[in-house]
Amino acid sequence: MGGIFNERPTKPRYTCTWDVDTVLRFLNSNEDNEKLSLKDLTLKVTMLIALSTACRSSEVSRLDMNYMVIDDDSIMFSVPTLTKGRRCGEPPIEIKIGKFRAEPKLDVVTCILEYINRTQDIRGNETVLLISHIKPHKEVRPCTVAKWLQQIMQMAGIDISTFKAHSTRSASTSKANKQGLSAPQIMKMAKWRSECTFKRFYNRTIEGVGENPANRFSDAVFHI
Repeated sequence: MGGIFNERPTKPRYTCTWDVDTVLRFLNSNEDNEKLSLKDLTLKVTMLIALSTACRSSEVSRLDMNYMVIDDDSIMFSVPTLTKGRRCGEPPIEIKIGKFRAEPKLDVVTCILEYINRTQDIRGNETVLLISHIKPHKEVRPCTVAKWLQQIMQMAGIDISTFKAHSTRSASTSKANKQGLSAPQIMKMAKWRSECTFKRFYNRTIEGVGENPANRFSDAVFHI
């Protein structure tokens, strides 16, 4: 088996990645959360969560309000189910989403709270955060989350024939790296065990992005 791997080693899908700022500017140009349609609000909150956490679509789809803690500056989700980033016997994954005060329209916490408020009367017994914006308003599969991410990417002008939904991980972590976050900080957020995983598969060149220090992952990613 090792010989086969050496002959055909896993190669990165992308040699570069798209600029997160392109999507952020698009979202920032839209109306306030309260004025967005349920569909547009759903797509927006999905993208903001994906970018601010570097989560996989499978992890985003499993965020559950039964395992959510809200405080003044952040929202914390625990994901008790097994995921690609969590092995059997390990503690639940914790996903912390901090407020982004610099750009109110890009504040993930505010967007999540508006989404919860907007969907509370249509979700019935559904406790997962993200539900379908069309009837019946049920929980969605990871493939639907991926579809929503690509819709936002396409609306913002990203070439989705080249970049798939999973590229949000390389886009966000690459920008965080360019903004000055250390590899251990990025690895902790993206739940990677090996620094070589980040360097080999996710840390990509972003045209036109300079270096700037930032303290938190979401602050670094959302800094325009």
